Amino acid sequence: MKKEESASIQKKTTIKSGDTMEVKKITDLPITEPPLYRKDEYFTPAATSAPIVSSLCAQLRKDLWSQDPSGLAYFLHHAKGDPKNLIEHYISNPGDISLLPWEEALQIIDKFGTNTAKLHLIFAAHTMRQEKPWVNQFNLKISDLIEEIGWDNNTNYPKYEKIKNIAKHAFALDCLTVQATWVEGRHRKGGVLASVETSRMWNVRVHLIGQQNLQGKVEQPEEGFITVRPGLWTDSFLNKAGCEAKKALYQFGYLAQDVLKIDPYHDDFALRLGLHLTVESRFHTSGTYRVQTLLEALLPKTVINDAFDNRDKARKLTNRWNYALKVLSELKRAFQIEFDPKSYPKELRPNSNARKPRGYFEQLLAAKITIHPPAPIPELLATKTQPKQVKPKINPPLKTVRKTTEQITSVTGTQIKNARKAKGWSQAKLAGLLGVSQRYISMFERGDRTPNSKQFSKIQKLLDIH
Repeated sequence: MKKEESASIQKKTTIKSGDTMEVKKITDLPITEPPLYRKDEYFTPAATSAPIVSSLCAQLRKDLWSQDPSGLAYFLHHAKGDPKNLIEHYISNPGDISLLPWEEALQIIDKFGTNTAKLHLIFAAHTMRQEKPWVNQFNLKISDLIEEIGWDNNTNYPKYEKIKNIAKHAFALDCLTVQATWVEGRHRKGGVLASVETSRMWNVRVHLIGQQNLQGKVEQPEEGFITVRPGLWTDSFLNKAGCEAKKALYQFGYLAQDVLKIDPYHDDFALRLGLHLTVESRFHTSGTYRVQTLLEALLPKTVINDAFDNRDKARKLTNRWNYALKVLSELKRAFQIEFDPKSYPKELRPNSNARKPRGYFEQLLAAKITIHPPAPIPELLATKTQPKQVKPKINPPLKTVRKTTEQITSVTGTQIKNARKAKGWSQAKLAGLLGVSQRYISMFERGDRTPNSKQFSKIQKLLDIH
């Protein structure tokens, strides 16, 4: 584990008081989750259940928020397959669940966008690592988040501004609530009731580290930590044991690293499309859409209607669409894009210099396109079924054989692997908790390397191997 992530760290912060300087030690900084991606990892499981999909839409489509008869700001999402299944989002006060009226809520909604959407999906990915998301909380280091969302190479802003910006987006997510009226398999025997009373999507607390001013605020933080506890919706939508008992759901897809790296300032529409396809890919496994369906999911209808009536706006929207496809297809690990040869003529595709025919915009909207997320995600989605609880094999009691090398010869890689999977942990999470690389865990589980006594003691405690 990295030294700065140790719970025993001592860091100094200076508080200015008149003409004197008081030095205060901050101890017990939180142990943080390991980064989502290692050098040899480019995708990770992420929760993509209905509340994740609806709240992502609520952030990307601020134009769809409305004012209800009582004056509250709300966002309504209907299931495509069953309109009786619906999710409502509201904006609450930070610190309690009282809902904000329209004018006050707009101040939070205005903070939503592609950056909160990135952070939202990062939270969803870390949630997948928790054994019981509705109970467990986790800590994220803001420096890691800056790298994961692609801000580490942005030299236009100093680090402290990036830290404060992440904190601002985390604060906005803390204000988002969810209510769900949801029955999975309504028309099938044994449908799962997954309705949710009002709760937060994410319970968030931000701790900034640095020099405080006279008001006790850290204006130029050197580092920050975000504590996240997923809302109670995860009990209904991300409950492995409940799924096995047919009383809850366990729904997830995969989040590609390259999607988070897309620059929202230059490639905003491509990022929106990539985020949308990420959550859609879990249940829309064919990947085939009409262009109009995707545009309507990402843009206000007025933008599309204006393009119908104005040739210049139609040209600009077409170019915007083609550029987004180009960005996704040119990522290091690219989206796989196929154009329907019958409905999507070559002259309408990106990089075509051919003259567009009369009425091309209507033809573009009706065209069919197949877009799959980066490999190997489509293959994983095609073979993924409802995950089952993996139980460790029952073995005879472990006997520790102490040698001069302090190696443990009685524990098997299969035991470690099965116990890790029983907790729903990735190799990366176990590696982070042990302070070793993921490659070490892989070697342990393959039997290519044996844990020493100290490592085994930690593994035994973490994985409940008795």
